[in-house]
Amino acid sequence: MAIIAAIAILNLFVIPTFAKVFDNFGAELPLATQILMATSSFTVAHWPELLTLLVISILGARHYVRTEQGRYNWHEWKLKLPLAGDIIYRATLARFMRLFAMSIRAGVPLITALTVVARALGNDHVEQRILSMQTGIERGESITQTAAATGLFDALVMQMMAVGEETGSIDTLLAEVGEFYEAEVAYDIERLSARIEPILTVVIAIIVLVLALGVFLPMWSLSGVAIKN
Repeated sequence: MAIIAAIAILNLFVIPTFAKVFDNFGAELPLATQILMATSSFTVAHWPELLTLLVISILGARHYVRTEQGRYNWHEWKLKLPLAGDIIYRATLARFMRLFAMSIRAGVPLITALTVVARALGNDHVEQRILSMQTGIERGESITQTAAATGLFDALVMQMMAVGEETGSIDTLLAEVGEFYEAEVAYDIERLSARIEPILTVVIAIIVLVLALGVFLPMWSLSGVAIKN
């Protein structure tokens, strides 16, 4: 948001000032400067339309996410986000493991436990996958078989489920997996800022480079014109 605000301020106030200076000298401008000036001119001339489009886009996105299909697509897309998607995925798995283990330990029937836990995860995509396990369990399949059919769980969870069903301690093993993922999520959240920093640094460096090329390169031409005059 800070980068977007900085770009908006540069386009609306800073670059137009330099554009007036360049026009007064009548020097030939580099391509980077021409692009900056054209972008700035477009932004200054059409900022009400751009602001209206931005507001409409935000409101439209919020309305879409509130629909059933939109909410499902958004929840599915969140799991694929760069950097954060894997953290959200493992946090959701950890919540499922802990709640499902508690339900089994409390003697709740599997079908009921899956329904309650799935709706408590806050992710429609994951909820639909977990609820699909009910059909297999009703047919007499094992929890491991139905979980594998969803394609939702990784190898560690599947292995622990299989061992838990064989030994009759699935609630204990799932709780341990949940604790493992919770510890991983806590650690990754601490590292998230360290991962984002280099990306933001590169983005800011590119913006500064473009501005430097667009603003300071013409200065050499202007100095030459001023010396001749």
